[in-house]
Amino acid sequence: MRGFLIFVIFAGLGFVFLRQRQNGTQPVPAKPVATQSVAGKPTPAALTPAPRGQASQYNWMKRSLDRARDVTEQSRAQTQESQKP
Repeated sequence: MRGFLIFVIFAGLGFVFLRQRQNGTQPVPAKPVATQSVAGKPTPAALTPAPRGQASQYNWMKRSLDRARDVTEQSRAQTQESQKP
């Protein structure tokens, strides 16, 4: 009975793995030949980073790093202020 349960668990995990792998990888289509002239393509704008403290709402990692740096700077400034004679 224990062996059967182990087999069912492994079979289920294998099925889930193969199902996700099948959905995740899409075949790359052949590159179509471009028919437009080179002058007709607009050049993409260069990506510029957001100013500090202005991260988008979806970029929670950047916001947390910005907040950590702000707190560190505040703490450092407060320590320097308290040590002045």
